[in-house]
Amino acid sequence: MTLEEAVKAARNGAIAAFISGAMTAVVVGLALWFDNQGSIATWNNPLNIFDVVLILACAVGMLRNSRAAAITAFVYFILAKAMIVLETGAASGIIAGLFFLYFFGKAIQGTFAYHRIRKAEDENYRAAPRWTYFVGIPALVLMFALMGFGLLTMTDAVPSTEVLRGSEVAADDVQLLIDNEVLFADEKIEYFYSYGLMSVIEGGNILSDRAVITYYVDEYEDLQIYEMTFGEIAGVFRLDEGGAMTDALYKVSSGDDDNWLIIELSTENGGDKVFVDALRQKIRQSRSETT
Repeated sequence: MTLEEAVKAARNGAIAAFISGAMTAVVVGLALWFDNQGSIATWNNPLNIFDVVLILACAVGMLRNSRAAAITAFVYFILAKAMIVLETGAASGIIAGLFFLYFFGKAIQGTFAYHRIRKAEDENYRAAPRWTYFVGIPALVLMFALMGFGLLTMTDAVPSTEVLRGSEVAADDVQLLIDNEVLFADEKIEYFYSYGLMSVIEGGNILSDRAVITYYVDEYEDLQIYEMTFGEIAGVFRLDEGGAMTDALYKVSSGDDDNWLIIELSTENGGDKVFVDALRQKIRQSRSETT
């Protein structure tokens, strides 16, 4: 590969990154604007703006023949696609994905060739200051480690970061809840959210066919379990709407100052609203049956 070919390959990778960033920005904007719960609900999260910023930063880097930018774009694109497939269960956009990966792969080849040729021409040539390696490499490792953990949350290996329907809860997790007496064996989960880091038993909230349940491990490593049947509940009130990095908080009140629950729910894809709306429907149904 000549120097001109190397520069062209990096530039083409940059163009592909700009196109990818623009497409992502449009989809994220539409999802956030319309609070979409349909085909683009996956993008209804302000954190997805990070995708746009990162891929555009990689585009600028590739225009400067940055090897780190080309590698980051390639690896990040693969991880991002894997997360989408795991979350949606559909392998859509594979052809377009391969198109972008081709140009990012060629950009990697081009940027390495560029610096190799420049070094051969000038032995004093240095691609980047030494300090950028000490800062950039750990930052990239941390970013990819976080993305790797994000992928794990979409499998059964660690708790999901969003509210799940009962049918989406892993059988092993359901059995763990039953074994720890959070659930009765014949109790059905309708919605579930665990804020545990490595295990669902660390803490979470359940809407079952019988009650709303909250549980957590206290400072003495004891599992505390509280529940309230639908007939006991006087109202559900939002205390904190949460955000991209924090869960929403709701108070489930019986009308008695000494009898209430605080439930913590992920706002991802509007899961907290789905959970609470279903809970309120259960309360209305219970009142109707009582009447």
